Amino acid sequence: MEKTEGEKKMNFDEIYDRKGTHCVKYNAVKTAQRPQDALVMTLADMDLPCCPAIQQAIIERAEHPFYGYQQFDEQLPEVVCAWAKAHSAALLDPRTIQITPSVNKAIALCLRAFTKPGDGILIQNPSYSPFRKVVTLNQRRCVMNELIQKEDHYELDMDDFEAKLQEVRLFILCSPHNPTSKVFTREELDAMLSLCRKYQVTVLADEIHADWVYGTMTAASAVDQNVITILSPSKTFNLQGMQCSFVFIPDANQAQALQHERDSLAYMNNQTFSHAAALAAYSPAGETWLQQAKAYVSQNAEIFKTMLKEADVPLMPMRLQSTFLLWVDCSGCCNNDAEVVDLFENRCHIYGSSGSHYQCEKPFIRLNIAAPRSVIEEAAQRLIHVLSKSDRQEA
Repeated sequence: MEKTEGEKKMNFDEIYDRKGTHCVKYNAVKTAQRPQDALVMTLADMDLPCCPAIQQAIIERAEHPFYGYQQFDEQLPEVVCAWAKAHSAALLDPRTIQITPSVNKAIALCLRAFTKPGDGILIQNPSYSPFRKVVTLNQRRCVMNELIQKEDHYELDMDDFEAKLQEVRLFILCSPHNPTSKVFTREELDAMLSLCRKYQVTVLADEIHADWVYGTMTAASAVDQNVITILSPSKTFNLQGMQCSFVFIPDANQAQALQHERDSLAYMNNQTFSHAAALAAYSPAGETWLQQAKAYVSQNAEIFKTMLKEADVPLMPMRLQSTFLLWVDCSGCCNNDAEVVDLFENRCHIYGSSGSHYQCEKPFIRLNIAAPRSVIEEAAQRLIHVLSKSDRQEA
């Protein structure tokens, strides 16, 4: 029997030329400033081909020659909730869903709906820079709870977490955590959420990376059903250009407040293609693609780590618990962010996101390893060559 599109083995080894497609990673200005052999491993935008079922769903929708006002798809809330429950034990009520253009837009709307200018917003550091940006631009205060690095992973500082809760109104829980890839245990979630209840702090759980976990993941809603949860197929399936995210708000008053913010922006849910894409993503075909992609990226991480270790290169990739974003400790050969940029960009022509993007005081870089295997191997080889050469020169 011939395999369906969703069952076929994906070829993630093929390299696609994305230049000239208005892709942010490869836009004309940046491309012109970089060397011809640049390896671009910056944004959380995969260089792996999309799930064929999603592409087919978009094509089929495009074949119908009308793209006017799009009504909310009645199947979608149930499908999203069932998917989230299967992947992270999430307990979400489809009746509480609201559609927003993106996770970052959803966070901005929630800040405006549930807090006021001057309020403190708790964020865990190292942190995804748009969190800090949206807090600041909306005249709220960033209050940072530093995660503690323990060799190749991070742990919570619960004493500091509790102290910081007493000066904030809202906690942005990035779960799994970006950029560290930390997956919070159920016990860690229970400890954090219990304290948030104690101090009456609203919890906003950004679980955009929840599908991309290499072990098991517990959603915040499985621990506390009063948590506001934001989900999206965008990172899981590389659909950022589709502009679609889902906010689940259990409290009726909070739901009304968020709806007011959406109405004040005259936002209408007219996403003709994103609905078709999301339904195809949250399907058996999407699940097959996801498992293949995760296995491929996991192997990329192992190959990269092994090559560096065998060459005795002083770089330490952190334990990859989730995402396709490898957080690399460069303190063995770099003293600061400028030296990290010099090593990767100037000497190796590798473009990642250095630690300063994440308010990390230590020399780190985040590398997107959702790329063809040859790109990962080439990146490792360049680092090995340059750092081994440096060692020889020092000797």
